Amino acid sequence: MKLPVALPVNSPEKHVKKELVWIYTPTYIFIGYVYHLHRQRLLDVLNGVSVGGLHTNEELLPVSEVVLDYPSEKEVAMRFALINKANILFVREAEHDLTRQSSKASDHKLYPLVDKIPVAAKLHMPDYTLIGQMHCAKGQWPSDLLNTGERFLALTNVEILPATGTSESGISFLAVNKEQIIYVEQG
Repeated sequence: MKLPVALPVNSPEKHVKKELVWIYTPTYIFIGYVYHLHRQRLLDVLNGVSVGGLHTNEELLPVSEVVLDYPSEKEVAMRFALINKANILFVREAEHDLTRQSSKASDHKLYPLVDKIPVAAKLHMPDYTLIGQMHCAKGQWPSDLLNTGERFLALTNVEILPATGTSESGISFLAVNKEQIIYVEQG
């Protein structure tokens, strides 16, 4: 993984965050760590959003300390993998406090707050149905959100229903690849 030039060589841990994620693809589930700047969200990394001059719009997502979970075989461990973003169905973060807080005035600038309205939605994808809430800005419809230029969108309070296997509920946040959505039911 390329480290941004703006990071001091002696102290990258002050600027880089290591985040545990589950990456669901049509064939595999990858469990590993994604690195990003503290002021970036996982959604920013997936969508290639430029933050502080760092642009991360690569088509491959670097993941370290990976465990590859085959549906019918034993797990395989890898030190590093590059996962094609186009093949990602959705990404799940490890559950933690997702609020962004700053304790010092000198800390980085927080994300601008935009009032959003939660809209119940059921997203149908290959081998999965996701039931949760999409978040639309005031005056925006779910179709507007689905037609933005960003590849991944946020879904909160999610239940994952796989075509086979056990469902999972109570998931705070997923980043969903819009290109993998077959259709959406609202409400």
